[in-house]
Amino acid sequence: MKGIQFDNASQRKTYVGAVYEIGTDAIKKQILSEIDPEAADLHRSGKIHLHDLEAYGKTYNCLTLDLLKGFPFERFEQYSDSRKIMETFNYFRRMIVELANEQSGGMGFANFDEDISRIFKRCSLSPTDYNLITLRENIESFIDWINNARERCGQVSYYVSLNLGLSENDFGRAVSKFVLEYFGNSSPEYIRPNIIFKVKSGINHDPKDPNYDLFQLALSSTSRKMVPTYLLCDSAPNINVDASKIGIMGCRTRVVQNEFGEDTTIGRGNIDYITINLPRIALEIDSMNRDSDTEERIRLFKEAWLETANSVKLSLLDRYNRLSQLDVEDFPCNSAHNLWLGDVQNCRSLNEIFKNGTLSIGFIGLSEAIEILTGKRFYESQETCDVSLDFVRFMRQTVDRFRKENGLNFSLLATSGEYISGRFPDLDAKLFNHPVIEKGFYTNSFHANVDSGLSPFDKIRLEGPFHILCNGGCISYVEFSSAPLTNTLAILDIINVAVKNGVSYLGINFPVDSCLSCGQSGVFDQCPNCGGNKIKRIRRVSGYLEDLEFFTKGKKAEVATRRSNK
Repeated sequence: MKGIQFDNASQRKTYVGAVYEIGTDAIKKQILSEIDPEAADLHRSGKIHLHDLEAYGKTYNCLTLDLLKGFPFERFEQYSDSRKIMETFNYFRRMIVELANEQSGGMGFANFDEDISRIFKRCSLSPTDYNLITLRENIESFIDWINNARERCGQVSYYVSLNLGLSENDFGRAVSKFVLEYFGNSSPEYIRPNIIFKVKSGINHDPKDPNYDLFQLALSSTSRKMVPTYLLCDSAPNINVDASKIGIMGCRTRVVQNEFGEDTTIGRGNIDYITINLPRIALEIDSMNRDSDTEERIRLFKEAWLETANSVKLSLLDRYNRLSQLDVEDFPCNSAHNLWLGDVQNCRSLNEIFKNGTLSIGFIGLSEAIEILTGKRFYESQETCDVSLDFVRFMRQTVDRFRKENGLNFSLLATSGEYISGRFPDLDAKLFNHPVIEKGFYTNSFHANVDSGLSPFDKIRLEGPFHILCNGGCISYVEFSSAPLTNTLAILDIINVAVKNGVSYLGINFPVDSCLSCGQSGVFDQCPNCGGNKIKRIRRVSGYLEDLEFFTKGKKAEVATRRSNK
């Protein structure tokens, strides 16, 4: 097991996990030998990355469940009130376990609070004191389970995203309250699930709003645990979408626009995504055009990206077509519970179902690419900022053209590259010499460099305009040097500025160290309370919290470089 190299920080070494990894590596090699040689070569060389390669043509990536359509209400009629509540969460556990064996990525609940309240209403449950106590206990048990169950493939915890904050009835409000209170007051080791608080004026954003108290609870939890993150429903990318129809899946995945029906997240997911290594393309242009001016180098950069994007498009279409040719029987959980938009149980072809999913073209290292081509980081001048925004707009226009030409839901994804943040520069270093490679990682998506030292507000203003272009998902982070335990107003100010500047999805980062000997938490090399050196260090990596010890090489290099936004 010592030879196993994991691709993400959530994996742990076990016998079953080691066997799974050996099998996965063999499958990846086989698939690369069978698919289009150009796509395989681009992947091997590190110009692109085919994510979840072992799942190529066998399953989709992630899904936001349509919970209500297939919920077994009739079976619940015979249960007592307490058992109805308990069995609801048992049903969620079963869905998570079964789906984890049926898809390659995570699963999301678009309206965890409202869906539970609707289930309880259909089950004739009333918000009595006893039922609310039972609900609280089951929510706490559910969160315990998500944190302790590292069962998927014998090595990975379940990646679950709970969107909440909008439900205004007694049960719905109680769900949000109990989730936020329990997670916010839990120990630093509790890092799951991914909780997304939907911020919406008229519901929870303003002091007069009915759920403003829940927003305050969310801010308090974030100030201690970095969770929840915030889906800003009044920002430009989201303002024209029904807030109850939108949710975040995983670290940033956004599935909203639909060529085949209503714009909604519910019952839809990402089929697949492929990330393009922007610094590699920039390095190639730079090496061949040293004497060209910046304008010409940018023009050539666009041409080279477009050539790569066309290959990526063909690979996504091939993967989609192979997936659509499978049988409904290959997806027993989806079929039994009708979790996708459409009728999985009675469809003539899986194309009727999976056409509602997205095919995403991702990118990483925009800042490094611009630095290679212009000599400046993209946030160091208005000119380079404009060049960067123009390039991302060009990518989005291309992806929109792919959507129109192919009649499928292509989208542009601001990739959160965990494994590839280190894989790409390692491969590029074999071919090129450049300072951007030496630090050992590339910056996620359109983010400013992690050592930019920009103020929180400047970082938000810089990154905000990119959000509306990245319709496949994106996030902006603000980095604090320590937990803002007594300063939730600072987080509120950042959220307000983010809404005004077009940020769709926002996270707050800071280091959390915990002494394993005495439980002291803070930020320290040695425990100030007991002098212990056994320290667990929780950091955010590519959208989720994890133990720094298990970060990939590239992400460890990134963490060592991070500076707070002051």
